[in-house]
Parts: sequence; C-alpha cells; structure tokens
Amino acid sequence: MRKLMLSTAAVAMLFSGAALAANKTETGVIAKIDTKAQSLTLKSGKIKTFELGTGVDVSALKVGEKVVVTYDLVNKKPVASDVIAAPAKKS
Repeated sequence: MRKLMLSTAAVAMLFSGAALAANKTETGVIAKIDTKAQSLTLKSGKIKTFELGTGVDVSALKVGEKVVVTYDLVNKKPVASDVIAAPAKKS
C-alpha cells in the first residue's frame, strides 16, 4: 500500500511540474479589453490577443496599462490564466 501511495505521489508531482513548466508570460501594454469576447489584446512590439481563462478578472485594468500575462497555449491559442499589473521599474 505504501509503495502505491509513493508511486501515485511521484506521478502527481511529475504532471504538476510539467504543467508549471508549460506556463509562459508576456509583458506589454493593454491595447484592448473585450469583455464580450473575454479577450485581452497586448501591444508588446507586436499585437497579441489572449483569451481570458475562467476566473481571470480584468475589471480593475485599463487600456494603456502595462501588465504581465501568464498563459498557456490551448489548441494553439494563448489562454491567459493570470493578468497582473507589471512591477514599476526602479530608477
């Protein structure tokens, strides 16, 4: 029984590590927030649109604000799992 539990824990850790490694981030300025389409468009040298994942709240964000988007590719489309204000640069 103990071996089974250890094996199950090892497999769970392996899969959770793979999921964490798959996350990507993009920093840029919000060009558009589309609440109907549940998407956010960033301008970061190039224009990139992210679908907003379940539970991602962008109501406090504004167009022109610099943000960091954490996302995964789902069916070759970027889906945001988190959107936060970018930290201010220290001078």
